[in-house]
Amino acid sequence: MFYADNTPLEIVAQLMIATLFLGTLVINAATKERQHVDRMAAMGVPMARLVLWAGFVMQAVGGVMVAIDWHTATGAVILMVFTVLASAIFHRFWTMDDPLRRHLHLSFVFSNIAVLGALLLLV
Repeated sequence: MFYADNTPLEIVAQLMIATLFLGTLVINAATKERQHVDRMAAMGVPMARLVLWAGFVMQAVGGVMVAIDWHTATGAVILMVFTVLASAIFHRFWTMDDPLRRHLHLSFVFSNIAVLGALLLLV
């Protein structure tokens, strides 16, 4: 049975983590696919569209696994790999000349470190 060993607070937290990944997946796949492919290509990511869709699949599979509490640790690891790779692709703060953009992307990296911590708790 799903969530058999979880407290109500743990269930809510787990669903909140899954919502982050599944919600951004829906938004990005539905409305920002072209924008992301263009940014990735400009950054030199090979086969940008394929890499982006591989990321979407990782978000979907890992997010659903965490949401329904099915092989949750595996789903969390998938989401951790996704988070690290997405941060390395999209938040290259060290390459930015504009101090405000650099600070913004560094803040995204720190936020993603907190997300990784939450995912570690699921492992």
